[in-house]
Amino acid sequence: MRKFDEDSLRLKAAVEFGGDYTYTIKNGGLGKTLVIHADTRELARVIRQKAPSSWEDLYVLVTYSESEDEALEKGWILES
Repeated sequence: MRKFDEDSLRLKAAVEFGGDYTYTIKNGGLGKTLVIHADTRELARVIRQKAPSSWEDLYVLVTYSESEDEALEKGWILES
């Protein structure tokens, strides 16, 4: 897929699903994948309800970042 095509798809995804997310197209194990990254768990939950599992012949994967407080509570990072 050409860079122009990927940029067009990312823009189309932002218009369709919202500008609160970061959109990336990557090669995945099952093929081309649209990765939608949310800043919080709550935003990830919202986009998972909106976005289908397949969109424009791309698989869709939603990721999010834990806040530092949540990561500390779960023991994923050590307090310094």
